[in-house]
Amino acid sequence: MAPRTAKQYEEIKRKKSSLIIDTALLRFSEDGYKSTSMQSIAKEANVSKGNLYNYFESKEALLESVLRYGLDQFSAFYEQISSGISSEKKFEHAIRSNFDMIKSNKVFWKLYFNLISQPSAQLLFTKIIGPFLEEYMKVFETYFRKKGDKNPAVTALLLGSTMDGVSLGYIMMGEMYPLDDIIDQLIEKFK
Repeated sequence: MAPRTAKQYEEIKRKKSSLIIDTALLRFSEDGYKSTSMQSIAKEANVSKGNLYNYFESKEALLESVLRYGLDQFSAFYEQISSGISSEKKFEHAIRSNFDMIKSNKVFWKLYFNLISQPSAQLLFTKIIGPFLEEYMKVFETYFRKKGDKNPAVTALLLGSTMDGVSLGYIMMGEMYPLDDIIDQLIEKFK
């Protein structure tokens, strides 16, 4: 058997890193960031605790990687609307796409809402996600400004807060939550 190439080692490292991130995402979202130990992540990912630290120097570094991993999906969504929302039809599409994204990755969004309430993770959460959310809300603020809204920043914030509440309801209640009906009303009230 021939020795592995550098490319093969890199692929093994990438796969193991992804496995650790996926495991941490699940553990952090289910058990909470503070309550999850590096030992429990290592055990579930089937790596030694020492080897885990070869991939991530600390629990905070691992959480940062988990958040960036989840934001990759959000970034792809944001790219679709970053040029602006110029019509009610595009506004509706942006809102529906936002909730499609949440439905497709409930574990990450459960972690998102979990971290908001954990003081031990709030600073890192704000550092990584805060700037992104600001840019996201500016797109809606611009939309409301173009529509002649008297206070577009506040209306955008109200929309964002409402979407967070709807998302949290869906994450907590799952398929029992009448998400599609609520999205329809949300769009109707804000478009």
